[in-house]
Amino acid sequence: MKHKGTQTIETSRLILRQFKISDAEDMFRNWASDDEVTKYLTWPTHPDVECSKAILTDWVASYANEDKYEWCIELKETDEAIGSIGGFDIEEKTESVVIGYCISRKYWHQALLLKH
Repeated sequence: MKHKGTQTIETSRLILRQFKISDAEDMFRNWASDDEVTKYLTWPTHPDVECSKAILTDWVASYANEDKYEWCIELKETDEAIGSIGGFDIEEKTESVVIGYCISRKYWHQALLLKH
């Protein structure tokens, strides 16, 4: 499998990009602190913004690896981080990866990614 890392993808409403440590406040406020958003995720609800900052510090450092896939979902109209998309369980032999996402409850049921 040829890895390309977390590259920026842009739609008419969203920018999917690498996280920055400065996204910690948005991450905590918009999804990581919400028990309903994190209910079925592999990680627990963040107790404080410092937890979000620590995770982002690790993610930002790991972007040096071409097999790191962790996108910030940024809403263009507000420049706000509203969720994340991540690739994990990379299987080189079958050239497959599991994709997971989470998004602020405020944006649930809006078909935000599909509208042009």
